[in-house]
Amino acid sequence: MSRSLIKQFSRVFPVLVLGLCALHSEAAGPRKENTSSCVKYSIPASVLEKPFFFAGELVPLQRDEVRARIALQLNFLLLDARSVLMDWLTEKSRYAWIFEESFSKEGIPKDFVLFAPVLAGLSRASSRPAGSGFWALEKACDSSEGIEMSEDSWHDDRLDLELSTKCFTLRLKRIRKDLGDESWLMDAAAYVTSAKTIQDLRQRWDTRSYWDLPLPEPAEDLIVRWIALGIINAHREVFGLKLKKTPPLTFDQITGLSLAKDLSVAEISRIAGVSPREIMEINPKLKPAAGIFPAVEKGKNQSHVIAVPKGKGWIVVNKLKEAGYLASGTKP
Repeated sequence: MSRSLIKQFSRVFPVLVLGLCALHSEAAGPRKENTSSCVKYSIPASVLEKPFFFAGELVPLQRDEVRARIALQLNFLLLDARSVLMDWLTEKSRYAWIFEESFSKEGIPKDFVLFAPVLAGLSRASSRPAGSGFWALEKACDSSEGIEMSEDSWHDDRLDLELSTKCFTLRLKRIRKDLGDESWLMDAAAYVTSAKTIQDLRQRWDTRSYWDLPLPEPAEDLIVRWIALGIINAHREVFGLKLKKTPPLTFDQITGLSLAKDLSVAEISRIAGVSPREIMEINPKLKPAAGIFPAVEKGKNQSHVIAVPKGKGWIVVNKLKEAGYLASGTKP
């Protein structure tokens, strides 16, 4: 094993769920204007004064119904979901750079970083089967999609930060290709529903504009909520959001680790000198009921990626070697 097996990453915490406003818009014809009985906050004047772009495209704020829809979601986030919003904006700074780095490599707009907390409320908005992880993945990606993920008795790769984000980017890019590389907002709506749903609706209503297309819930609300969240995040002081700065929490990542015997979270925590809870927090793909990294699963030797507290990587590797955990041929 070489030193390249250990990398530094930001610590990850589960995305906080943003609840859903009791007020929903329902399309009747090309577009039904929202009522806004819970409006207290308005779109900042600085946003309205010049062209506003989100996810790489111009948002037509000159249209009354567009402003009303965004204002409704602004007020939902700032009133109904304010405490959760504050928690998300505080925690986001700890690991958002990992999303941004992945999106930058794939040519995906930075605004998609804020799509994760919006997706977290997806299963509460529709009858769609609940997804898992940061990107509400119903199913893990497989080799045919460009990345191999799995879910079994001891782990679920949909909860892994890197793998789940890669899976999300691959699926989003596939949707974008299917829809014609025109609108990231439309692509996001298709991710929430399906590419076929959006294709059928565009043909039925004879429009390719997100703002003119009647969409089924939850896409009708969630995409606008995503935009509202972006406005709030960029104008925190305007909305009176005073958040304490939280420094990134880092960890060492040990990759390509082959085991001679099962390795428990309890043993890792003992070696690293931290609580089992901390090990589980930085290895979110692990299932608490199992709490182990198995040497063999379904008759196949496993190669693991294990996160440990920052600065503990080589300490853990050497201690595992001494205790006989490393498989033959594995050299630290």
